[in-house]
Amino acid sequence: VMTEKQLEMWVDDAARELISRSQCLPGSVLPEHIANMALFLASDVSAMCSAQNFIVDGGWV
Repeated sequence: VMTEKQLEMWVDDAARELISRSQCLPGSVLPEHIANMALFLASDVSAMCSAQNFIVDGGWV
């Protein structure tokens, strides 16, 4: 997980190509993706979820 600033500073075109080939979903995993999962799990909407592993990685293979 990288911030937008880290992506701008450290990820070049070759790295972006490698990332896009290594994950199923387009784009980069950002801190807000992790935060959204945490908010979901803390909300009443997740009341019927139990003993699950929720992986937020863009479908990394």
